[in-house]
Amino acid sequence: MSELLGWGLALGAGLVVSWIAYPANAMARFRPVLIALRVLAVTMVVALLLDLAIGSARAPQALIALDASASWIRNGDSTAWRAAVDSARAGGASMVLFGDSVRGASSSPAPGDLASSVAPVLERAAAAGQPVLIVTDGLLDDGDALQQAVPGSRLVVLPARAVSDRALIDITAPGEGRAGDTITISARVIADGPALAPVSLRWLLDGIVLAEAEVPALSAGGQVVVESRVVVPVGDSIVVLRAALPAGADAQSRNDTIAVAFRRGARQRVVIVSTAPDADVRDIATALRANVALPTDVFYRIAPGRWLRDGGLQPVDESMVRAAVRGASLAVLHGDTTAMGAPASLGTRALLLLAPPVGDAPELLVRAAPASPLQAALGGIVTESLPPLLAVAPSRGALTALSAAPGMAATGAIPIVSVTDGAVRRVLITAAGYSRWRARGGVSEVAFQSLIGGATDWLLGARGLLAAPSPVSTLQRAGMPVRWRRGAKPQSVVLLTRDGDRAVRRDTLSFADASEASMAPLDAGVWRGTVDDFALVLPVNAAREWLPGISTLRSGLLNGEAVPVRRGARSLGWLYLATVLLLAAEWLLRRRAGLR
Repeated sequence: MSELLGWGLALGAGLVVSWIAYPANAMARFRPVLIALRVLAVTMVVALLLDLAIGSARAPQALIALDASASWIRNGDSTAWRAAVDSARAGGASMVLFGDSVRGASSSPAPGDLASSVAPVLERAAAAGQPVLIVTDGLLDDGDALQQAVPGSRLVVLPARAVSDRALIDITAPGEGRAGDTITISARVIADGPALAPVSLRWLLDGIVLAEAEVPALSAGGQVVVESRVVVPVGDSIVVLRAALPAGADAQSRNDTIAVAFRRGARQRVVIVSTAPDADVRDIATALRANVALPTDVFYRIAPGRWLRDGGLQPVDESMVRAAVRGASLAVLHGDTTAMGAPASLGTRALLLLAPPVGDAPELLVRAAPASPLQAALGGIVTESLPPLLAVAPSRGALTALSAAPGMAATGAIPIVSVTDGAVRRVLITAAGYSRWRARGGVSEVAFQSLIGGATDWLLGARGLLAAPSPVSTLQRAGMPVRWRRGAKPQSVVLLTRDGDRAVRRDTLSFADASEASMAPLDAGVWRGTVDDFALVLPVNAAREWLPGISTLRSGLLNGEAVPVRRGARSLGWLYLATVLLLAAEWLLRRRAGLR
């Protein structure tokens, strides 16, 4: 609707309503004044309803936004910050601060935010339809968001003075390793200001020096990746892996170390324990070693309390066997499956349980592979070509993966392979004689490989229903939200305590139908605790605001000149008051004229 038409409708509505209220034959006193008051009041009401434009077009007033991140004072000099405050105040309008939040500015604002996010202030300005004047040092976390600024917005960049500083900005290392493994670790170093002399970088594992590497001299903006190969020391725990530059060698000490969590002695491995060694368990061990790229240990019990380790058949203590089972990613229990204790209490998240035949067991012929997590592996086997198995007992699990029946019987099939997905993922294999499948070769050997391979893939493919969430990024920094990948539960509880503190921080992660959830930022330091009762170590490094950076942003206009606009009627508070006063004046005159 055009402005002229809108105001014409408003005025017309006023005249019509006035004519109805005060017809030509009305003999009321003050009739001309009453008509004028009614026309004006109705015209204003319609203007407010349609939000008609009033006044001349002009550019909207800009919102002044000052970057309050700590990067202004990274070099120990507040000159640039004071210049930024003066520049923002020169805008002559109310000022807000942004960084890790958007808020009003105090009389003496100070930089200290551990983030520099401009998107929230741009969204606030866009909602009000006003441009924004942004004063920053140019080191924005989300500089791409400036493309969404309202036309007429302006960017003022006042970079802080460069100083001689060298910082660790990234680290690359495996998340875990076994004692004795040789791993490759690397760190990226960046420099700011004048070149610094070469220094030695140290790699530490919970304070133990693993290796040293030289960092060459770097010019301003230069960077280098320093790589080392180190041997994982003995231990079985979650530790902190650090890269550290010499203390006091440059202007900013907060960025001279970088750390991530490292789990040693926890690499996935398979442990097979048999209390009744036979051809089945030996063939399964051979299949696992050939098809699963994991270390595989096999232990045989030859008499009560006497155990041998496969390979050289060296005697081992039973306590060593129990420890191996508890630390396994996949435990294969054969024979007496409770010899190591109740399977659910062993600490491993995957179990493959097998039982040998007893006495003169009848023969079973495989009948079908019903729907189960193993169907993709077992659905294609040719059951008619499989040698018979020896009956032991029905397999009792949540879902049947393979069933068999005695001889040529058409009925009476019993489950011989079943799966359970719970706190412990479990595949229970009863019957015996699977070594016959492997020995025959052809489709029978393929069926054997499908059974063992499919079961192993499923067992190692997830961590069961009690799987805990894990951080999306191995490298955490102060001031940034901690992102988590979903575990098995829709809601998880994180309990953390920072080294040197006594207070426990509790956070609840709500995933609902999402694969990730976010937690509020943590302060710098090493945090230890649990997530859903699983042990957790979370090193949090210094905020990105303390790192050197080279800004590619330049001062200037954003997205073109502002479009002049006329103010709508609803934005004028006096118009509401004037409407009420006109209606009140009309009502008083009507009473004086003897009208209701």
